[in-house]
Amino acid sequence: MLDNNQVVLEQEILCSMFRNNELIIKARDSIKPEMFLYDKHMKIYLGILDMVNNKMEVDLVTFIQYHSAEIRNMDGASYISDIYTCNGSDSGFNTKLELLIKNYKKHLYVEMMNKLNGDMALEDIEGELESVKVKVHKCEIKKELDIATQFDDYVNWLYNSERNNGIKSDFIHLDKYLGNFQKGRLITVFARSGVGKTTFSLQLAANMIKNNAKVFYGSAEMTRNQVFNRMAASHLSISSKSIDDDSINNTDKENITKYMTKLLNSSFYVSTETDFNKFINEIKVYKLQNSLDVVFVDYINKYIDFSDKDIMTNKLGKISGMLKTLAMEEDICIVLMAQANRVVDKKGGDMAIEKIDSSDIQDSARIEQDSDQVIALYRNIKLDDKMYRDALFKKGKLKYSSKNADENPECINAILIKNRHGDRGTCALKWNGRYSRVTNF
Repeated sequence: MLDNNQVVLEQEILCSMFRNNELIIKARDSIKPEMFLYDKHMKIYLGILDMVNNKMEVDLVTFIQYHSAEIRNMDGASYISDIYTCNGSDSGFNTKLELLIKNYKKHLYVEMMNKLNGDMALEDIEGELESVKVKVHKCEIKKELDIATQFDDYVNWLYNSERNNGIKSDFIHLDKYLGNFQKGRLITVFARSGVGKTTFSLQLAANMIKNNAKVFYGSAEMTRNQVFNRMAASHLSISSKSIDDDSINNTDKENITKYMTKLLNSSFYVSTETDFNKFINEIKVYKLQNSLDVVFVDYINKYIDFSDKDIMTNKLGKISGMLKTLAMEEDICIVLMAQANRVVDKKGGDMAIEKIDSSDIQDSARIEQDSDQVIALYRNIKLDDKMYRDALFKKGKLKYSSKNADENPECINAILIKNRHGDRGTCALKWNGRYSRVTNF
């Protein structure tokens, strides 16, 4: 017979998930269905997970309609409605999950004690003890350890001619070096301030959306409107400044609206959340409700927890480590923006690769270690100054056909300086600052 406190605990956990779908993520990451000791509650929880896997919103009415064929096995629609009226809230939800796990462990031990008797052989008793210890230990493990399945999955993937070959950015040479933007990877892009990290990342995002990728963009430096302005400017060849100061005409606004509709239909989402834990949760919620391919994080320093008294290197390392784990667990590609040290400005050399390397990532060697691939961006920002540019032009020192960013104001070099999955090299891309656009050279 189940204790009434246990029944109420399970009801309140289920109620909280019905009312706030974000809590389903916490539950999914912490508990297993069998931890609901009342069989009907376990079936309700499995029903919730089934809806989540099918990218559905979970609420009382939708749940009852979706599971109408199995609702009797869950104690009926009236009982589920009663659960919805329980004392379920966000506060204390984690504590309730911990209590559910604790009670389940206790249940396993009690169940074992009821099985044991003096007539059993010592080996059988030890077997029961070992079995319970394994079950208790599994409470802390998110996934079951299935050796055979991992090999089956790999062989099936190997022979699948329609398998996902990664997300194309449409930057031909960069895609070739990277082997496309692959899920499970953390790819870091870094540069000095003003070089064009955000312009580059937004161009990547726009190109990927055009190729039907589901994109989540974390913007900790710009508002949503500024992000949309940049993307519209690039797509429609309109100056982003003219959009900002409203000097565009109605035709331009109509074209921008059409482009925004395309972004909306692609489920493109811009997050301006800077609390890192909440940001991670937003990503997981988005993935619950939509499929997800790529996450952009622009940029890492803006997500630092300043209440953490640790040194800057370790703070950034914690974030990059969590992002790498997230990429693997959620099977998504994460593109991380980072800042380069000022020492880059003083480096000499004729080639971009001589001016910047992975040790120039600001404040953190851990970012490089956690990243599968590292892309450094280099552009001669002195050439943004018209007087300086005109003076060089008169001296014949500008070469607009050159793939060297030092002598071409319309060139940005992307240097692949770390690549766990292939060769390293330098790509020349066409830079257009006026329209916030990057294209193939």
